Amino acid sequence: MFTEPDQGFRPRIAHDFTGETLGGRYHFDYRIGYGAAASIYAATCKNTGAIFALKVLHPDHDNDAVEVQRFKQEGLLAAQIRHPNLIPAYDAGWLGGRHFIAMELIEGKTLADVLKDGPIPWERSVSIVCDVLAGLAALHERAVAHRDISPNNCILEFIGGSERARLSDLGYARVVEGMSEAEGLKLGVPPESVPTMIFGTPYFIAPERLRGSPGDFRADIYSVGALWYTMLTGEALPDPRDSDPVAVAQRIDLPPTLRAVLLGSVEIRMRRHHSAASMADAIRKTLEDIRAPSNDAIHKMLADLHGQRRRARRFKTFAPLLVVPVWLAVQPEPTSSECPDPKMLVASPAVAACPELPVATPVDPEPEIRPEPAPSAATPTTPPPEWKSDSQVLVEVHADEPRAASRREVAGSARVFNLRRALAKCKPPGPMSLEIAIVSGEKTQIDGEPAEGELGRCVEGVLASHPPKRAETLKL
Repeated sequence: MFTEPDQGFRPRIAHDFTGETLGGRYHFDYRIGYGAAASIYAATCKNTGAIFALKVLHPDHDNDAVEVQRFKQEGLLAAQIRHPNLIPAYDAGWLGGRHFIAMELIEGKTLADVLKDGPIPWERSVSIVCDVLAGLAALHERAVAHRDISPNNCILEFIGGSERARLSDLGYARVVEGMSEAEGLKLGVPPESVPTMIFGTPYFIAPERLRGSPGDFRADIYSVGALWYTMLTGEALPDPRDSDPVAVAQRIDLPPTLRAVLLGSVEIRMRRHHSAASMADAIRKTLEDIRAPSNDAIHKMLADLHGQRRRARRFKTFAPLLVVPVWLAVQPEPTSSECPDPKMLVASPAVAACPELPVATPVDPEPEIRPEPAPSAATPTTPPPEWKSDSQVLVEVHADEPRAASRREVAGSARVFNLRRALAKCKPPGPMSLEIAIVSGEKTQIDGEPAEGELGRCVEGVLASHPPKRAETLKL
C-alpha cells in the first residue's frame, strides 16, 4: 500500500477561511486541502454561481517576493496553457488582501488516495501514464518543465464512464531558458532560483536535480517513470542516490516491451526519453506490438484450420459408404469448405503494419463429391483419397520458417569474436542509441558518462573477458 512520503517541510497552518468571502466575490465553501505554500478551497462565485477550486497563498508568504512571484506564475501558466489533461485557471490576482487563483473544480480523487488501496493493474496504469504524458507534452511544447509530478498532483476523474487523469499544481514549474517556444507566454518577471532548495516530492525527483541541476524535460520523464512504478507496486521508487532505479524497476510485472519503455524513463539522463511526446510515442508503438498476434500464433491458427478441414474431408469421403443408396441419391451436391485467406484473419489496424507472413501451401485440394450408384460385388470400391497425418501437416505449415543452425555452423560462427555484437547484447530493448568509448587503462564511457548500473556492468564484463587491443568508440 502506498503511503505519502514524509516531506518534512510541510507546515501545519492555523488559518482556515471556510465560511468567509474573498473580496465580496468568492465564498469559501470548504477547504479541500493545503500544502507548503497554499490552501485550496471549494468556492462559489457570488456573481455567477459557478463553483471553482480557489487556491490561496498562505498569508505567511505575502511578504516573500520569490513565493509571491512563483504563485503568480502558476496562475498565468494555468491560464495560458490549456489541455484536457491539465487544470485550467480562469482568474488570478490580489483580492480582499489575498493572493488567489480560481481554477476548475475537479470531482475526483488524487492518485495518492487511490493507491492507498494497493497497486493497480498495468492496463489501467498505462492509461493514466498516457494521460499524464499528454498533459505534460502540452507544457513541454511551450518550454515549461513541471518539476513536481507525483501521486498527489495527479487527479483521477470519471467522465461518461471512462477515467481521465489530469496533471495539477504548476507551483514549481520552470520555463526552460533559451527555447523559442516560451516566447508567446506572458509571465512577467520570472521567480528567482534558490540554489540550496530542491523543489518537488521526495522519491519522485530525478537524480540530476538532487545533485543541483534545475531540471528540464528529462527530469519530468524520470518523475513519470517513478509515478508509473508506484502505480504498479504500491511503493515509491527508492532514492536514486542509494540504489540503481533501472535494476529496481527491472523486477516489476509488466510485458517485457512495455517494461523497456518504463526503464527508459528512469535511466540516467543521457539515455532517458527526451520528452513527454517521445515517451508517449514509444508506449503507443509498444501497445500496437502487444495487440498484434505473433508469427507463432498465426502459424498455430493456420495449422488448426488445416486440421479441421482435413477431419471434415475425411468424414465426407467415408460417410456415403455407410448410408442407404436411396438417401445418397436425393442429397444435393455438397459445397466445398475453402480455407479462409490468412490475410483476412489479420484485420486489426494495429496488425496491418506487420510484415506479411508466409502462407502454408494447401494440402490435397478437396475433391468434388458427387452422388454415385451403390457399390456392387462386380464393381470394386474406389479407395479413399490419400490423407496426411497431423505431424505431416504441421511440417508443411512450418516449411517456410527459418531453419535452425547446425552445431557445425554454430561452432564455426563462434570462432570469431565480434566486439560490437557482444556489446549490442548489453543494450536495453528500445529505440535508443548508445556511444561506448573504450580507452585502455581508463573508465569506459557510455554516452559521455562513466559506465554505471546494469548496462555498465554488462559492458565492463564483455571488455574484461575480451580486452580490446586499441582505443575505439562504438556506436550501437
